[in-house]
Amino acid sequence: MGNSGGAGDLRPGAAGDAAAFVGLMQQLKEHSGLTYRQLERRAAERGAVLARSTLADALRRNALPRAETVEAFVRACGGTEAEAGEWLAARRRIAAGTRTAPAQTPAPAPDHAPSQRPYRKRPKRITLIVAAALAAVLAAVGVRLLVGKEAPAVASPPAGEVRIHPLRAPALCLTDGRVLRAHRYRTVAVQRPCTEAVPPHTRLKAAGAGYYRIQWDHPDEGTGCLVLLHEPALDGLLEPHDDCSTAGPAQRFRIEPAGKAAYRFRTGDGVDRCLAVEGGRAAADGAVARAEPCTGADGEKFLIDGK
Repeated sequence: MGNSGGAGDLRPGAAGDAAAFVGLMQQLKEHSGLTYRQLERRAAERGAVLARSTLADALRRNALPRAETVEAFVRACGGTEAEAGEWLAARRRIAAGTRTAPAQTPAPAPDHAPSQRPYRKRPKRITLIVAAALAAVLAAVGVRLLVGKEAPAVASPPAGEVRIHPLRAPALCLTDGRVLRAHRYRTVAVQRPCTEAVPPHTRLKAAGAGYYRIQWDHPDEGTGCLVLLHEPALDGLLEPHDDCSTAGPAQRFRIEPAGKAAYRFRTGDGVDRCLAVEGGRAAADGAVARAEPCTGADGEKFLIDGK
């Protein structure tokens, strides 16, 4: 790309695999001289979405980024439509080759790549499995004998770094994203594939009286806590703010058991609202998370995986 400080010498068609393709993207970013924030802003000016957290994660991994991420990135770096087409063609070729690889020899996933249940190890011996199952049955029977009814499946959420999944779309995780609201782009909580949800790292921080803060740690943006917005056109959205020290009502959430392995995030602002996916679009990539009136429906239930 002639206007990208030497990036015109990059030829995505020469990339033979995903790692080489991402390496060329890294070179393109270096040639552009732009920060992640500037790339995000330039993409937004063209009407595209290029979350800086998504791009940063894509450039750290040896896996193909999504096609829309590649296109928005190349155009934000100053590439023409034709040049973006060259990058997309190279991506399609590499992706097609990946799909034809033997199923028994998959490429090893990066250590940080999230999955639905990556931190639960299966016992290696059948005796351990049987023993664990027997212990669970005896424990359940004991609880019923003592209190006359079944105890809740979960008592408290995991502490520390977590991933938060909508119950109806466990392959998606809450993370940051850019949306156009009230005539400007805002960084708010959205749901995306879990493989693209870090950074930021999500942590649950106790805020007293059974409440928690949802904290995001980002290598470029620093630390912020999700705050419930109340302004017109933004009411119910969750935006990260730098100040995590006050733990005021707009930052606090009561995390309640909501059935087997699930939780409900009830807001601490005095209004009976629960965290949900806007418009009930449980399986939609990029759907916005927002506080809505609590109904007990599955749309306001989440799974929480601890690290």
